Amino acid sequence: MTVSFSMFQIYRLVWLSFMTSMCLSACIHDSVLQETPVVSSNIISSRVPRLFPRSTSSDYFQPLRVTPWYLLGENAFISQGQIRQLKIALQEVTQMLSSTLSVHRSEGSLLLNRDISRFCRSVWRAPNDNKCAYMQTSYQGEKCLDVTIPDFHLQGVKVWSDLEKEPRTVIEDGAGVPDTDFLLYVQVAQTQKCAAQPSVIAYASYCQQDPTGRPLAGVIVFCTDHLREEEYNQRHIIQVALHELLHTLGFSSSLYASWLDCSLAEYGEACSSRTRVTNTDENGQFRIYTPTVMQKMGEHLGVEGVGAPLENKGFPNLASSHWESRFFQGSIMTALLSPPHLTHLDPITLAAFTDMGWYKVNATIKSQLMWGKGAGRYFGLPTTCQDSSTGFFCTGSKLGCHHLHLDKGNCSTDSYLEGCHIYSPLIHGGECWRHQNSGDPDEIFHAQSRCFYSNLTKGASPNQEFRGRCYLHQCLGENHFQVKVHESEWTDCPAGAWIQMLSPIPYERRPGLIICYCGKMVHRLPPYP
Repeated sequence: MTVSFSMFQIYRLVWLSFMTSMCLSACIHDSVLQETPVVSSNIISSRVPRLFPRSTSSDYFQPLRVTPWYLLGENAFISQGQIRQLKIALQEVTQMLSSTLSVHRSEGSLLLNRDISRFCRSVWRAPNDNKCAYMQTSYQGEKCLDVTIPDFHLQGVKVWSDLEKEPRTVIEDGAGVPDTDFLLYVQVAQTQKCAAQPSVIAYASYCQQDPTGRPLAGVIVFCTDHLREEEYNQRHIIQVALHELLHTLGFSSSLYASWLDCSLAEYGEACSSRTRVTNTDENGQFRIYTPTVMQKMGEHLGVEGVGAPLENKGFPNLASSHWESRFFQGSIMTALLSPPHLTHLDPITLAAFTDMGWYKVNATIKSQLMWGKGAGRYFGLPTTCQDSSTGFFCTGSKLGCHHLHLDKGNCSTDSYLEGCHIYSPLIHGGECWRHQNSGDPDEIFHAQSRCFYSNLTKGASPNQEFRGRCYLHQCLGENHFQVKVHESEWTDCPAGAWIQMLSPIPYERRPGLIICYCGKMVHRLPPYP
C-alpha cells in the first residue's frame, strides 16, 4: 500500500520533530482566555471577604491541594500506559505546587458555581433582587473551556417567586470534591488549537473564582500528538503542566485586576484590591509593579525601582500572561519554554504569587534565575542587547555556550527576542553533561562537563576562533573551579581569566586557551524544575 502526504502534513511532521528534539513549547494561554467564560460565586468588589478567621496566625495557611479530574474519554487515542505516565507527571506537579504554595482552605467539599446567566431565563428586581425567577428550559449544565463539568461538582439551582422568602429547589447541590482547593479538569485531545500550532503541547485556563477572586477550577488540555510513544518526554510534560497550572492559579493577565493587597490587613480583617498591578515603562513595555516583584527584580538586576517586564509579542497594547523573553531566559513563565534542564521556577515568578494575596510562598524553595544577574537597569532592551560584553547576548552566528554552560549553543534569535541574539542550545550533540561518544575527539561529554570557550583543539592554530567546547570541571567554591581536558591534570580556572593548556592530542602538544567564567556557570545539574 502506498501512503502519500500533503505538503502541510510533511511540514507539520518536520516541525513537530524539530520542536520535540529541542524540547521547546509555545504557550497560547492569552488567546485561550478570550474563549473561556469565568464564573464567580458573587461580584468581587474592592473590599474582599476575610481571608482568615479572627485571632489566627499565618499558620492558618495550609499546603495547596490541587485535584486532577481526568475526563479522557474514548477519543483520547493514547494507551493505558501513556495515561498512567500522564497521571504520574501531574502527581509530581501537584506535589510540587503543594510544597511551594499555601492557601486559606474552605471548609467542606469544593462545590463549583453555576452561571446564572446560563441557567436562569429572568431575575427579579424586587423584592428578591437578582434572584432567579424562571429557569431556562434549554439549560444543559456548565462548561469549563470545552469540558462539561459533572453535575455532582456543582451547586444546585433554586428559583424564587416574586414574594416568597424561601426558594424552590430545581436541582439539588452536588456532593462536591473533598480535600480540594483547586479542581483541575484534564483532557487529552488533538483539538483545532493543537493542529494549528504544532509547538503547543498543552494549554489551560481557569474558569471559576471564589469571592476573593482566587481561581477555584480550570482545564488543561494535552495535545494527543505529543503524548504518543514516539514523542513522549516525561520531564517536558511535567514542565509544560507546571507552566500551565501556574497560569490557572493566578499568573494570568485576566486575573491581574483581582490580585489583592494584604500588606495592611491584620488577620481577621479584609484585604483590598490592588490599585494597579501593571503599567508601562518609558519604552511602552508593560511591567508588573507590585512590591515583592519589584524587590526581587531589583535584587536580580542590582538596581532599585524596576518592575518585571511582560511579553509584548502579539500584545503591543495589553499586558500579557508571560515574562518578556529578553529578560527572563530560563524562567518557567516565558511564552516559549526552553528544554527542562534549562528551565527553572524563578524567584520573580514566586514573588508574583506572593503579591497575588491568595497564597503564602514557601520561603525555603530554592529558585534561581541566572540570566541577566547583576546586569543593571538597561539590560534586555532591544537597543542594548547588541552589546555582547555582558556574556548574555551574542552577535554573529558562531558556536558558543548557552548562558548556563550546560550546553553548547548557536548564536541565534527567535520571534520573541525582537532582533536580540542568544546562544540557543544545539538540537543535537550539544549537551556537555550527557555522556556521548560523538563530537570532537578532544572534548569530554560527562555529567561533570560544562561548556567553555576555547581554541584548544586538534590542529589548532594560535589565531583560531574561540568556540564552545565541552570539558570536565569541578567546583571548589564560589567562582573557584578547576578544568580538565584529555591527558591533563586538574587546572585552576580563576574567574575571568584565560588559562593556557596544551593540546589534548599527545602528538600535538600545541598550547591553546580556555576562558574561565565569573559565577554564571551551573555547577550541578538542577533538580526539576
